[in-house]
Amino acid sequence: MTNPLGSSNPPFAGPEGLWTADPVELAARLFTSVFAGQGAVPLPQKDVSDVYSALAALGGYSLPDVRSGNTQPLGLTVQLAQECILIWERATVATRLSAGSGPVSHTITMLRFGPGVLQSADPVAALKARLT
Repeated sequence: MTNPLGSSNPPFAGPEGLWTADPVELAARLFTSVFAGQGAVPLPQKDVSDVYSALAALGGYSLPDVRSGNTQPLGLTVQLAQECILIWERATVATRLSAGSGPVSHTITMLRFGPGVLQSADPVAALKARLT
């Protein structure tokens, strides 16, 4: 998997680096990675599995194509991604959306304050400001 930040050196050292990272910094970096280039899209949305893949890329690893069972590093990645999404929701920059009656589709939708964080020179500071 290619690092979405365009660098060959991931910002966090594997699953452990993600686990020990500052939660708001991790959420801000993941937000900018997931929604890069989406600021002008009328309804920016990403599938939740894209969020998991982007988080793994920030740690310099990839997830298997078939994601079933409670295995590592998938379990840790899902936990941390959900924590980041909760931070996004608390900051009102993105939210979860589930739709469907049979197979349910889970997406993350950027909200109106999201582009401000996305386009900020310091997304971590911008996200922290939204949380205060």
